[in-house]
Parts: sequence; structure tokens; C-alpha cells
Amino acid sequence: MKITFYGTRGSIPVPEPDFVQFGGNTPCVLITFSTGRIAILDAGTGIRKLGDDLLAASHEQYDDMIIGLSHTHWDHIQGFPFFKLANDPRRHITLAICGKGRTTKDLESIFATQMQDDYFPVSLDKIGAKLTFWQPAITEYNHPRGINIVASKHYHPGGACGYRITEGSKTLVYCTDVEHMDGIDPNVVALSRNADLLIHDAQYTTDELKEKRGWGHSSWEQAVEVAKQAKVKRLALFHHDPEHSDDFLLDQEMKCQRRFPKAFFAREGTEIMV
Repeated sequence: MKITFYGTRGSIPVPEPDFVQFGGNTPCVLITFSTGRIAILDAGTGIRKLGDDLLAASHEQYDDMIIGLSHTHWDHIQGFPFFKLANDPRRHITLAICGKGRTTKDLESIFATQMQDDYFPVSLDKIGAKLTFWQPAITEYNHPRGINIVASKHYHPGGACGYRITEGSKTLVYCTDVEHMDGIDPNVVALSRNADLLIHDAQYTTDELKEKRGWGHSSWEQAVEVAKQAKVKRLALFHHDPEHSDDFLLDQEMKCQRRFPKAFFAREGTEIMV
């Protein structure tokens, strides 16, 4: 698997000069499997450039393109109307959110609402591609193309899910918008066990968390603790706070790597082979 980061920022986009190195777009991650097929995690503003890059590469996957959502807060879906592949009538795109115990409302109505004419000039039913909305109450799914997906609910206001995605012997875990309320969540550790790459929320510092309990996010210190307990091979810190500049994140990254040398703060455009 190859992982490409297209959006690493949390909450809102930050199109400012001091936020260029780590990126200002909200969450979007591309997975390219060994077969060349792709899947997308979250549809924040980073998905706009992803669509441009796929078109420039003449990407020809027309069936069963999946966009997996951690949850449907605005920063994780707001880029979808600008995803150019969604305007291609030859495409079939599945928007999915999995896991038991979710409180997510009907996915189609959520996406349709953000594209009502009060907010956007093109309605969802006019977007072009064939869309399927899939939100099964399952914790595990074996894709017929040899990919295993495990979903696990974790704490975030409104609910959110983490995903463990395995192809062959390689495993990616995507766990963003997670708060460890009273100690490290053992379910997150279990989901992350022995992963080749863990992408984990790290929006706040430990000091910031003291003032933002209940906001639904983690510190990089907590992400490192998850990585250590789960014995992951590499750790990507993700969902950077919109107040955290490049200089601030570089400083935090150096501190983080003293505790976990195989950790890095995710940057837009970075490609990681798993």
C-alpha cells in the first residue's frame, strides 16, 4: 500500500503563509493498493487537489471507488462538492461509514443538505457520478479484492470511527478525531495492534487538552502512548490544529521523535509506502 496525504489540518482550512509546510487543507488521505486500485479516507478540502491529480494521471477506476468517512463533521466532508471525479457520469463512487453503535444520520441526506442551493449551486442529484451511500452496522468487512477492513467506534462529539485496513501482510490504521477520556482507550490500542502505519489524531498539546476536555481530540503524547502500547512500526500525527503554525509543529515534532523515533507529523503531499 502507498499512503498519500492530501489534507492534514483539523477543524477549518488554513490558507496562510505560516501553514504551508504541513498544509492547510482539511482531512483527506489516498490509499493506493498493490493492484493500483484506490480508496480515499475522508473528504475534507484536500480531496479537491486529489481529484485534480487523479485526472492529470488519467486515472481509470470507474467502478467501486470508495470514500470511507471517519464521521461527517464539516471538515471531513466539505471538499466533496469540489471533487472533480464526482462530476464524471462514468464514475461509481461509494461513500461509506461503518461500525456498530454509530449515531450518524442518513449519509445521503447529510451530503444533500450541504449541497442545497442555500449553500452550493449544484445539488447532489445533479453532480454526475453514480453515488452509493453505505453505512452498515458491522465491525469487519472482507472486500472481494483481498482487503480486510475493521471498524471501531471511539469517543468524539457525535461519534466517529477508526479503521484498520489490511492488504496482504500490511496494515494501515486510521484513527482521527478521537479523545482518550480516562486514560488511553484500550479499543484504540486493540485496533492499532502491530500496524505498519498508524495515523492518529494529535490536534492539541497536553496543556491545551486541559482546557479542551470533551472537544473530541488527542495530544501527540497520547498518540505516542497508543503507538507504544500497540507496538506499531510508524506513527503519523494528524489533524493539526488551525492555530498551530509550521514553526510550532516542527518544534513539537522534534519533541515527539525523542519519545518515538518512528513518528512524524503528517504533511500534505507526503507519500508513505506501507
